Amino acid sequence: MKFHEDLIFKNVGQKFGPTLLKIMNLKGEIKEIHQTEFSILDPKIYKPDLVFEVENQIFIIEFQSSYVDIDDEKRFRLYTALIDHLKNEYNKEIELHVLSTTEKEKTKVYKINKDSSFPIYIHSLHNHDGNQFLNMINYKIENKEVLGKEELVKLSLVPFMKTNENIEEIILKTAITITNIDNLNNDIGQFIKGIELLLTDKFVETENLNMTIRNLLGGNMKIVEDYAQDKVNEKEREIVINMYNKGLDEVKISDLTGININFIKKTILSK
Repeated sequence: MKFHEDLIFKNVGQKFGPTLLKIMNLKGEIKEIHQTEFSILDPKIYKPDLVFEVENQIFIIEFQSSYVDIDDEKRFRLYTALIDHLKNEYNKEIELHVLSTTEKEKTKVYKINKDSSFPIYIHSLHNHDGNQFLNMINYKIENKEVLGKEELVKLSLVPFMKTNENIEEIILKTAITITNIDNLNNDIGQFIKGIELLLTDKFVETENLNMTIRNLLGGNMKIVEDYAQDKVNEKEREIVINMYNKGLDEVKISDLTGININFIKKTILSK
C-alpha cells in the first residue's frame, strides 16, 4: 500500500468495522484491529487486507476481484498461520472471509491432507444493484439529505455489487461520489476512503487512473496519516497518564503496552 492503512483502520476501525462485518453477515464487537504487514514476509505478496479481532474469533477479511484459486488458498492458509502465531494470544478461532467481485456466496475448502482442511468463506454483494445504489446516494447528496453510517460503508463497497462497469471504472465512480459528499464526518470519511484506497491499490492497474483516484480521495495522504496519528497519540497519552498515576514507572508502562519509551517520557514530562 502507498498509504498507512494500518494506522487509519486501527484508528477508526473499531467504530465502523462492525458495520462492514454486518454487511458481510458477520457479527461481533471489535476488540482489536491488528496490523496486517509483517516484516518476516514480503508485504507485497503476504499482506491480508483487514484483521478484526472480536470477542471469540479473529476475522481475516480479503477483497478479491478474481476467482479464488489454489495459490490464493495457500496464501490465505499462510495468513491464518501467521496471525495465529503472532497475534492469537487467547487461542481464538480464526476465520478467513473473502468479499468477492466475481464469485457467488459459498464455502471453499483447501485440503491440507486427508485429516485436515481449511475453509474459506466467500461473500458476495451481487444481490445489490450498484448503479441503482449509486444513483440513490447521488440523489441524496444533491438534495442535502443526511447519509447514514451503513449507507456510507456500503458506498465504499459498491465495486463489489452488480454494476455495468468494469472494476476500475466503478471504483472511480464510487470515489467521485464519496468526494461529492458535503461535510463528511472525519472519522467515517477516513474509513470509507481507506477502503476505497485499498481497493484502488489492489484492483486499479492503470497507473494514471490509480493516481487520479488517489488524488481525488486524498490528495496529500500525509494529511490523512497525520490525522490518524494524532488520534492514536491521544489514546496513548491517556493510557500512559492513567498508568503513571497508578504508580507504574516508564519502563513498566512500555513493557505492558508496547508504547515507545521516549513517547512515555515526553508525555509524563508534559502532564
